[in-house]
Amino acid sequence: MFEFNKNDIIDKVHNPLKVTKSSVIEFKVGDLADAGLFRFKKIIEFVFGERKLARYLVYSNVDDRECVFEAFQGNNGQMETYIYSLSDTIPFSEEFLEVAGQRYLTTPSGEEYDRCVMPENEDRIEGIKGRAKVFDIESDAVEREFEVQIWDYQRDVDGITEFLNIEMSNDSGMFKIFVGELIEDIFYKFYQTSK
Repeated sequence: MFEFNKNDIIDKVHNPLKVTKSSVIEFKVGDLADAGLFRFKKIIEFVFGERKLARYLVYSNVDDRECVFEAFQGNNGQMETYIYSLSDTIPFSEEFLEVAGQRYLTTPSGEEYDRCVMPENEDRIEGIKGRAKVFDIESDAVEREFEVQIWDYQRDVDGITEFLNIEMSNDSGMFKIFVGELIEDIFYKFYQTSK
């Protein structure tokens, strides 16, 4: 039968980096700088109306670390990329759903974030609704599809903007909280194929 070539660009989901099964990425900044090459494990496609973005779950064999690398075409036509780590997961609760979307969000450790969407609006706002599709690179298959809501926050830390992203899966109600930052292309090196 047909066999998947390790160097074929994955096209079953939105893939702005044009990742292949053998692609790797290396980071030159922050605590990921000496973590070796990260392999691509999954691609999570998000569709919000006409806007698409991809989150790549990447991992390093050096220290068994996982992180999320997000990529999408920005308003200026350039690729915007962010690096996130999973900070917390929270099972569905009405109380936390009321917290998500407030103008200000304070974490349990006392860090205060401002909402990115309509920050001047004092009222709680609903999350941005869309659809997500999780593609497993190893099995070459879509694992699941679900509806999702996203809330974005930011704060300034020593001149660097740190982002907090809350993602709620509508099928399970599980909240995932990611913390990360914008990363410019000079701070990472993407290898489409590894030999």
